Amino acid sequence: MLTLLSMFYYICLRRRSRSGTRGEALTSRRAVESGQRAVLPVSVEVEQYAKEVLDFSSHYGSENSMSYTMWNLAGVPNVYPSSGDFTQTAVFRAYGKWWEQCASAPLPFRRTPDSFHSQDYIELGFEEPVYPTAVEVFETYYPGAIVQILACSHNPFSQNPPTDVRWEVLWSGGPTKALTPQARQFSPKIKHINFPTNLLRLEVNSSLLDYYTELDAVILRGVKERPMLALYKMPLIDISDLSDSEDELSDVGGPFKQGGDGKQQRTANGYFDKLPYELIQLILSHLTLPDLCRLAQSCKLLHQHCCDPLQYTQLSLQPYWARLSDASLGHLQSRCILLQRLNLSWTGNRGALTLTGFSSFMKARGLSLVCLELSCCHFLNEPCLEVISQSCPRLQELNLSSCDRLHPQAFTHISKLIHLRRLVLYRTKIEQTALLSILTFCPEMRHLNLGSCLR
Repeated sequence: MLTLLSMFYYICLRRRSRSGTRGEALTSRRAVESGQRAVLPVSVEVEQYAKEVLDFSSHYGSENSMSYTMWNLAGVPNVYPSSGDFTQTAVFRAYGKWWEQCASAPLPFRRTPDSFHSQDYIELGFEEPVYPTAVEVFETYYPGAIVQILACSHNPFSQNPPTDVRWEVLWSGGPTKALTPQARQFSPKIKHINFPTNLLRLEVNSSLLDYYTELDAVILRGVKERPMLALYKMPLIDISDLSDSEDELSDVGGPFKQGGDGKQQRTANGYFDKLPYELIQLILSHLTLPDLCRLAQSCKLLHQHCCDPLQYTQLSLQPYWARLSDASLGHLQSRCILLQRLNLSWTGNRGALTLTGFSSFMKARGLSLVCLELSCCHFLNEPCLEVISQSCPRLQELNLSSCDRLHPQAFTHISKLIHLRRLVLYRTKIEQTALLSILTFCPEMRHLNLGSCLR
């Protein structure tokens, strides 16, 4: 009996298989006969090299040359899989610890997150927006400097002005030093994102390397169909949410008393109230800026401590360049009464900061500033430098590195900052007339960087 059932089941399977194969063959034959071309499904992975280098913070090569410049990172590999020092690669300006230890280096800023390692960056545009599945970087000499890979929601080749620009970290890690300086193909496991992108940003830290890191090409792999992602994401409170409203703040912790309506009311914060004010301030000084903002929303006592101007004598917003906006500066403005050192490097690009927002902050809080870092701030224009020269009379350090979109005439306003001691004009369009004016009216100048200033 079992044998008969088995034979019947086998015959049915063969007949079903034969009919399915015949049907597929007929369909395929009709498609060929009608001349139809097979259309690839949207889930097929697309591989593309960088089409264009859009922006970068520095490079070893000269502005009027192709040797060791960031522009070599566009297109197919020039060197890989060969290893060694080749002029056809992209090389950043610095490596090792020397740039942080030399006499002209600025003092480090407090509150810089331990997870922020980036020293340089490059932004690359690709032909087609895709949902990334992999990013491959061809490192041809002294690999290990890449610390972060980000994707942007904005299409750099679109004719429409950018709106709601979002950046997502695909991968991040600390600086490393490879065991060998030989070439390698770096392809870390990346995070899935919920928007297509054709704009990638690589950030590097070369402080552990014994020589310049050299990059040859970048591949973006991805699909056009949106992948399945998690349906829920934990909300994030950061510097974009700095409201100082006390309506929802409470006095948490501590003993209770009986109110007139019979309900218990909080009267104090327990033993936390017994700590000296200075000790609480010292504890809070170790928090990063987003953590300070989160803590300020917990209760009235900590809100008072977190908004104390002494917590904001120096402020580095560079680690938060992707989220900083006019609104962020507006919220911070009331807390920065005693601000002396401000780092806005890499911030404000693609419309995130405007002349109005920047000028308002400088006019309100520039009087006590002695250090202002504005590296790669492409929103800067001549009115911005004019506001700085009028609002920051005590300024001693000014960094305009790679602000290559400033008009040469704009630099004449710097000569009004008569207390300047350190001025960085790397990769700017400053001309001789403005430079002579600065040297004439800024007699305390000690450190001047004119690297890659072709004019």
